[in-house]
Amino acid sequence: MSLRGRARDARARFIDRRTPVRALPLAVSRRRLYILPTRGGALFAVLLTVMLLGATNYENSLAFALTFWLGAITLVSMHHAHGNLLGVQIITVSAAPVFAGDAARFEISLNHHTGRARRALRISADDAEASTRVDIEPGDTRTVTIAVPAAHRGRLRCPRLRIESVYPIGLFRAWTWLQPDARALVYPRNAGRDHLPARAGGEQPAQQLTARGHDDFLGHRPYVAGDSPRRIDWKASARSDDLLVREYAERRSETLWLDESLAGAGDREARLSQLARWVLLADRAGLAYGLQVNNERLGPDAGPAHRQACLRALALA
Repeated sequence: MSLRGRARDARARFIDRRTPVRALPLAVSRRRLYILPTRGGALFAVLLTVMLLGATNYENSLAFALTFWLGAITLVSMHHAHGNLLGVQIITVSAAPVFAGDAARFEISLNHHTGRARRALRISADDAEASTRVDIEPGDTRTVTIAVPAAHRGRLRCPRLRIESVYPIGLFRAWTWLQPDARALVYPRNAGRDHLPARAGGEQPAQQLTARGHDDFLGHRPYVAGDSPRRIDWKASARSDDLLVREYAERRSETLWLDESLAGAGDREARLSQLARWVLLADRAGLAYGLQVNNERLGPDAGPAHRQACLRALALA
């Protein structure tokens, strides 16, 4: 292994030891706050050294005064750079479920409990070059979004976060690493055939579901609060004093059962991706459907809650 590779591994081990996973809220403490001169700060230190040597050589009081004044500014800026991060805390981390292949977006809320504003903070995933700048006023809460590629289904841990700042004048860089205990749920890829299976799956006999048809028109009824505006018959209502809603007959159809045996002979990830696609298609069509994965059986049912329960079961299968 090259010297650079060994140095990178040593850095990773050091960070892992210093930043264990911790429950929220998660605050920046003195023990885990680091500070070093920036490149500009190092050059400024060289300049101060040259100025001090020149003042000593020529025994010039004004040169001494200027050098010590600039040195005092440097020390004060170091104190402010350190204090700008100290006490900042992550209070919540949340992420909506995504499909594998998309990016999970972690919403990170930060605040602090001191009377001094925190300026020019930069938040990023530790291994990412791009960062987001944020200022936090006293008593304020700010939210930053970190996008993380979701390559595989399951639970995606929030990446280790790096919070840094070169405030106030860029001579020192203060930073810390925080590892919040938060995860995003990643569904299987939304991939596969775009048509639902032609037969019911699973060992359970086909049941009957009730669905509203749009072809079997029965007549009109008065509008009731909660009816969809799309079902109002505006032409018929114009001939009457009341709003009239179209009424349709109910149709009976076979319940759709989805399981891996219907998803083809590919690998398991491909089968789960096909099931995820079918769940979305059935939900979009307004069908009642059931899902059997591993030893878990869901449904038959319909609606957003059932769709999310099925996708969650596929993500954790």
